[in-house]
Amino acid sequence: MFKQHQPIIEKYARQNPDNLEKVLVFVLTTIQKRLSTCVAQRKQINISGVNSVCLNGRKQRTYKEIVATKAYLYDKIFSDDISNAEKLLEITSIYGIGTVKAGFIMQLCLGEIGCLDVHNLKRFGLSPNVFKVSDKMPQATAIRKANFYIKTCEDLGGCEYLWDSWCQYLAEIYPNIYTDANDVSDLHVNCIIKQ
Repeated sequence: MFKQHQPIIEKYARQNPDNLEKVLVFVLTTIQKRLSTCVAQRKQINISGVNSVCLNGRKQRTYKEIVATKAYLYDKIFSDDISNAEKLLEITSIYGIGTVKAGFIMQLCLGEIGCLDVHNLKRFGLSPNVFKVSDKMPQATAIRKANFYIKTCEDLGGCEYLWDSWCQYLAEIYPNIYTDANDVSDLHVNCIIKQ
């Protein structure tokens, strides 16, 4: 699943900042929402943009920041001059995007790191608080936390394992929504590229 779908998304995101924006907006639609709702949310956003009903106050601000900073983020995410920890922190500078969703963006765009969302935190018995960073903490502390998040993803099996096992997990807990794990994985491509 990862080997099939992630490279499609990465190739798409690398083409230009507008495509990266679609990846970032897709991730925004996953915040505190089921993955299965993302297609409908993307359609709403395509029609109404910032005024979409699925973008509440916080998400509306995040959406505006994504649109305003997509060229800057494109340069940072696809840079060879900064570390993955630094890229992770650049992404978390977007209002409303924490370390976990920044890891998801890296997973989608680079095939690196991974997403320790609520399902994975529960599966692996982890607390989200240990990964939180803020712009008020010293840069050295933020880098240390970012590196800890990256190492945790690696220790849990790495980016590909996290993607594939998460898709399998979702297919198992929502059998009425997804036919199988591949269906879950393909939904990422559908939401980003086909909407």
